[in-house]
Amino acid sequence: MSTSVTLENVSKRYGDVEVLRGIDLSIPAGQTVALIGPSGSGKSTLLRLLMTLERPDAGRILVGGESMWTRRRGGQEVPASPAHLRKVRGRIGMVFQHFNLFPHMTALANVAEAPRHVLGLGRDEAEQRAREYLDMVGLGDKLDQYPGKLSGGQKQRVGIARALAMRPEVMLFDEVTSALDPELVGGVLEIMRDLSMRRTMTMIIVTHQMRFAERSSDRTLFFEGGRIVEDGPSAQVFGHPAEARTRQFLEAVIEA
Repeated sequence: MSTSVTLENVSKRYGDVEVLRGIDLSIPAGQTVALIGPSGSGKSTLLRLLMTLERPDAGRILVGGESMWTRRRGGQEVPASPAHLRKVRGRIGMVFQHFNLFPHMTALANVAEAPRHVLGLGRDEAEQRAREYLDMVGLGDKLDQYPGKLSGGQKQRVGIARALAMRPEVMLFDEVTSALDPELVGGVLEIMRDLSMRRTMTMIIVTHQMRFAERSSDRTLFFEGGRIVEDGPSAQVFGHPAEARTRQFLEAVIEA
């Protein structure tokens, strides 16, 4: 099950630097969106706001029509309770650049941990779910391996299975191949491409893999200076970008 994501005039500042500037964005349920642009343009900050790792300085974020940080009471917007924030946040999963696996746990235990302790599943049900998703990412034969015995690509696939095991409605990917050796990137991207084709989640992907973004996302947003400079179908943005700055960026990164 997927759901929509909406940002209304969202801004975020770190000291004197405004990292996001009045972002308005609506992502329908089930859509796969790629966020591209130079480093420091605000892409990863947007994901951190959706994960509640950071709080916006202004604006509203809605997931499935539910405001994340506020609720309406008596015709006014009031701060949301921690319970409400956890409920909305629970609809979102994220895969990070670095794997952050528990080194003392097997692949199976790493994936089963959150379903057991966050969702309250019993051990057998959580482990069965973990097996299902590890098998989906091609690691059905690595259940009992510890992270120290896995390659970087395998660790990242465990990270993807771990996020999937929570069955999120929205999945965020933040440069998930940036820490991998080049020969390991293709396998991880293929899994993400397959997830996109399944249409079971709304997916937001920050990536520097331009060909992957073009071929695997419905829509691409080009960020610069905390703003969305261009937003359109991926084939259009990559084939015939409307903005000169987008063309300049794509020419530089694709030729490089």
